[in-house]
Amino acid sequence: MKKTALLHKNLEKDATVHFINATHNYRYERKFTVPDGYKTSAIEVTVKKNNYLFREVYYQRQVNNIYFDTAEYNDYFDNVLGVSDRKKIRIRWYGDVLGEIKKPVLEIKIKKGLVGDKWSYKLKPFVLDNNFTTQTIQKIFKESNLPLPILESTRLVTPTLLNSYSRKYYLSANNKFRITVDFDLIYYKIDKQFNNFNIAPTKDENKIVELKYNIEDDISAQQIATQFPFRINKNSKYVNGVNTIKQFPQ
Repeated sequence: MKKTALLHKNLEKDATVHFINATHNYRYERKFTVPDGYKTSAIEVTVKKNNYLFREVYYQRQVNNIYFDTAEYNDYFDNVLGVSDRKKIRIRWYGDVLGEIKKPVLEIKIKKGLVGDKWSYKLKPFVLDNNFTTQTIQKIFKESNLPLPILESTRLVTPTLLNSYSRKYYLSANNKFRITVDFDLIYYKIDKQFNNFNIAPTKDENKIVELKYNIEDDISAQQIATQFPFRINKNSKYVNGVNTIKQFPQ
């Protein structure tokens, strides 16, 4: 309890660093590395056998993201270097990866030590095709009634990665813990001006299991994690994608 109270106190103290005070939305997101050759069906069996009685909820969805970063890839390197306080900017939507994007959402993910938060803002629809440019999306940002500090932050970044994957959702019997399973990951190159999404994307055979829960439930989460044959590991789909499609000078 003392550890949890201290963490809440530190977050409240540092909340002014961010654009809005979202202190009470901080949570843990524990990621697990799944061994090669482990099928999605076997992962599902493992999840459902857990003593916390996870059941599948919602429906399987195709998740799509455009990630944004500075010209120097500051957010990428903050993640690689393990910077404690960092952020990630992306647009997320569900369904087809290309074509008319009817319900895009701008998401800013904030990481503070081991916990994180996510702020979401609805965007106007747009079309993602070979005519897509930075100017296209900047126009959407301007027309989407974003809070001014959020709008200002989008002006400092450009698209750096497009990815897509299938996701399954599970919820514990006490409704306190969520698990997502991501698989069939693919990465597309995306450019500021010239795009060709007709080029086949790069496939990623990795599968990612993520356990999500509130700060006060950390002790119970450890009981859940110990029942998995997977190990907790730092795993960023953004970092993995950039590593796949881009080479930085040595």
